[in-house]
Amino acid sequence: MVRQLVLALVALATVLSPPRSSHAARPLETGAIEGTELELIVLEVESCLYCTLFRRDVLPRYQASPRAQKVPLRFLDLNDKAADELGLDGPVLIVPTVVLMKGNQEIGRVPGYVGPENFFHAVNHLIGIAE
Repeated sequence: MVRQLVLALVALATVLSPPRSSHAARPLETGAIEGTELELIVLEVESCLYCTLFRRDVLPRYQASPRAQKVPLRFLDLNDKAADELGLDGPVLIVPTVVLMKGNQEIGRVPGYVGPENFFHAVNHLIGIAE
């Protein structure tokens, strides 16, 4: 019963939250840093509660980490035509989904909002596979 109530509240908050401007508070929209092979791409959609949580809870810690210099992170709207051109291994079924790319090849992904600790564990594992 409590779980159903929480899910209903999350759904309601997602519907009622004001849409974000496509230009406001959207850092790291640039592409990969020149000379790097690995890149993290966060696929998101407008008004996504969990995408907002990712930006609030995970992004600042990632930007402050040494990993951010070696493996840049950028955001891409899942509905953007550029998302179709990524050459992903499969469809994105949940947002945010973080995809580790090496060149034009998907190495792995972290689907959904998993919180900062699990995100860092998963990303470190994926980067270890890619290196």
